[in-house]
Amino acid sequence: MSKMSDQRSGWHERLHASPSRMEQELAFKLQEDGIHYQTQVEIPVTTADFYFPLDTRPLLVFVDGRVHLEKSQMLKDEELRSLLRKRGYRVLELSYNSYSDKKRDELHEEIRSGLARLAS
Repeated sequence: MSKMSDQRSGWHERLHASPSRMEQELAFKLQEDGIHYQTQVEIPVTTADFYFPLDTRPLLVFVDGRVHLEKSQMLKDEELRSLLRKRGYRVLELSYNSYSDKKRDELHEEIRSGLARLAS
């Protein structure tokens, strides 16, 4: 296999949609330059409190205070998090009423346990 065709191999694995010729050629050029890239990446629709880039699927952790216990906010949260799950993210939702060291430690342990489960 020539150097050029070797460098170009696998570009289609990186482009998940039907790429235009421009996208294909840009992908080839980036590969030739040795530049690592991702394609067709959806822009997140929210900001997670914590993001864990796990090997299988990223884990998003949301730590929700009182405002998230209101019915209208709960509906918005569920719609958004359902969308995130459909996009391939794992979602861990942690709730608390008010800050305390004890609750902080409990939430910390929930995150650690969630990560341990996903890693095994």
